[in-house]
Amino acid sequence: VTPDSFSDGGRFFTSASALAQIETLINDGADIIELGAESSRPNAVEVSLEEEWHRLEPILKALENRSLRVSVDTYKPEIMRRLLDYPVEIINDIRGGGQVEDAILAKWAKAGRIYLAMHMHRNPQSMQRVPLTRAESEVAVGGFYQTTQTRLKSLGFDFDKIWLDPGIGFGKNDQANLYLIQDAMKRAATMPIVVGVSRKSFIGRLLDIEIPLERDGATKMLELSFLYAGVKAIRTHNVKHLRRLRDLIEP
Repeated sequence: VTPDSFSDGGRFFTSASALAQIETLINDGADIIELGAESSRPNAVEVSLEEEWHRLEPILKALENRSLRVSVDTYKPEIMRRLLDYPVEIINDIRGGGQVEDAILAKWAKAGRIYLAMHMHRNPQSMQRVPLTRAESEVAVGGFYQTTQTRLKSLGFDFDKIWLDPGIGFGKNDQANLYLIQDAMKRAATMPIVVGVSRKSFIGRLLDIEIPLERDGATKMLELSFLYAGVKAIRTHNVKHLRRLRDLIEP
């Protein structure tokens, strides 16, 4: 529910269009529906807490009595606190929990819910100015995995409730993105790893595909490798084709 996301910003901004898209995603085979009310594309402008909640709340209320697995993409502590009143299973925090006080995280843990922490270099306004190199990302993301797990465990999260995302494209150069994909596939055997590459700009640069919507074919081949590696979750735009691939290899 954003007007400015890089691939589909504005298409599902109204509550009616968002709810219609949710039905499409469910019919296409999505396991989890994720709501996002603030774009995190490069150079995206932050929205206020109340504007973010204004975009989210009608959708949350409409889904309140549905038996859906719902995730909310937010890094704002007050939004997380409010979400405790709704049947939201997962918080997807693109800032890795760095702006959230322990008390709120502890409440989320006590409620038995999942915390998905993503690594981002700097912030959306500055992350691509001097992106991390392969060597820098190896140190930064590896350290992020370790420190985040340690912190969240100390606050009461069970191991399987701590999901970690390397943040492909969030302040990393193309070589670093490829390394982090390989590293994530290795780590998926020992920890809950989440990966999102759908339609991202590094695919466009590497394969000369300028229009995001035309990157789905390349996206699906990468996502197929994630299925084989056993990652915990894949964040994607085109659910139908990914579900088709999963059903073929997991009959």
